[in-house]
Amino acid sequence: MSDTKDLRARSASAAKWSLATEIIAKIISPISQLVLARLLAPEAFGMVATVTMVVSFADMFADAGFQKYLVQHSFRDKKDLHANANVAFWTNFGISVVLWCLIAIFNDPVATFVGNPSLGFPLAVACLSLPLTSFSSIQMALFHRNLDFKSLMPVRLTSTLLNFGSTLVLAFMGFGYWSLIVGTLAANIVNAVGLTLLSEWKPRFFYSFN
Repeated sequence: MSDTKDLRARSASAAKWSLATEIIAKIISPISQLVLARLLAPEAFGMVATVTMVVSFADMFADAGFQKYLVQHSFRDKKDLHANANVAFWTNFGISVVLWCLIAIFNDPVATFVGNPSLGFPLAVACLSLPLTSFSSIQMALFHRNLDFKSLMPVRLTSTLLNFGSTLVLAFMGFGYWSLIVGTLAANIVNAVGLTLLSEWKPRFFYSFN
């Protein structure tokens, strides 16, 4: 009975913090879009749409269901959980690095394929988001497993504000779509560093095909 009450309390707390984070993030996002729409040319947002499409497609291969597995699977103990997290981390990170290398090498053909033949190099730089997001995805999954959305809130809000602030400054300076790319990469770096520092589990050099 006490376990059930504890789970209900944790679920209620998780829902509260998750809702608060999403509301604040959703408020910041449209404001930033309205401001940036006045500063940037339409092709800058077209570049972002192209990058989002490529990254989302590549992410499907990189993740391979690792996050859902870590959230839903019943492990023997914490040691078993952390061992599986290490295998998931290195597999996920390795696949994302390989995918980014392929995009970087064949950046012009990829850009042409998605309808922006002149944006090969910016696409390659922007797709650095792949290894950056994969670096923090396992930590994110473990926080979700523990229903610890309170710890996620400051990292999420910091990365969102940094994205907006850095993009705004660079847009004022006339960097065009590069301001959006740099802002996104900066936010991803904050996510990766912040979640790793806060997480009980830290990546270590362990791998087992079993």
